[in-house]
Formats: sequence, C-alpha cells, structure tokens
Amino acid sequence: MVDVSVEVGRLSDLDELNGQAVEGVLTAAGWTGERRNPGEAWATIWRRDGASAWVQGNAPVEVRFTLWSRDVQDERPDPDSYIEELYDAAVAELPTVVSQLTSGVIGPRLQESDRDLTGVEDFIDHSAWLVEDKVVLAGVKHDDTDAPVQLVVVLHEDAPDACDEDDEDDDW
Repeated sequence: MVDVSVEVGRLSDLDELNGQAVEGVLTAAGWTGERRNPGEAWATIWRRDGASAWVQGNAPVEVRFTLWSRDVQDERPDPDSYIEELYDAAVAELPTVVSQLTSGVIGPRLQESDRDLTGVEDFIDHSAWLVEDKVVLAGVKHDDTDAPVQLVVVLHEDAPDACDEDDEDDDW
C-alpha cells in the first residue's frame, strides 16, 4: 500500500490548497496526472503504484487519496456477509495508514480535536487530525451498494464555522 505521509505533509505546508500547488506536490512525488477537467488548469485524477488521488473543488481544493479499493460483487452467494468481509479487511488496514501518518514527517504536527472532523461524510471507521488550518483524515468508506469499499486519506481546509453551524441546527 502506498505511503502518502510525505505528500500529506507537503500539502499541509501549502499556504493555500489550490489545484496548481497540489499538482506540483504530486508531480514531485512521482504521481502521474491521468485526467484533466476541461474547466481546470490542473490534473484532477492521479495514479501511483496502484493508488489514486483525486483533486476536487476550486481554491481551496480537497485531495483524496484512495489507497485500497475493492468492488462489491453482487453476484456473490451472500452479498451482505461479503460486504462485511470487505469492511473488516479495510478496517484491518487502517492502523497501518494511521501509523504511517503519525510516524511520518507530518506526525509531530498532527493535533487531536474534540470536534467531528468528518464533515458531512460517513465513515465505517476513521482517525482525523488538525494540522494548523487543515484536516487530515484516514478512513474506510462505502458510499452506496454500487460503490467500492475504500480506504482513503483526505486533506482539506478546516471549516470550523460550518461544523459549529451544523451543531447549532442540532439543538433545535
């Protein structure tokens, strides 16, 4: 599995997480840009050693590294238990990714937070930290029955006001 701790460290050092700066970091780390969105000046899909990275949004952008991905096969005799097996396999890999991040160059800068840093996304299991004004999250996702089960590392700007507003809405 690809270790992205160096890339996450370099990306977290950027003053602004924008597509061109992300492209520079990924290119320097040996990632290959595979697809460009016609509306953007940078590649949005990147690949390296079986992993992918997706740069989405405008400045600031979000960078999502997919380190592990398994398709759900509905033709399996027992799809529910198969999906559970995929969840278990992905969750078993999560500590390795967390260890890479916490022991890598970015490790000393990772700060725990009492806030929910997942935003609007649901994760089967995850670990998340703040690095100054950015969120670093490692987690296992499965968005719907047609989507693969994935182990991802996500880096995006922190939006504490958005989280606080959501919390206020929950009080009603």
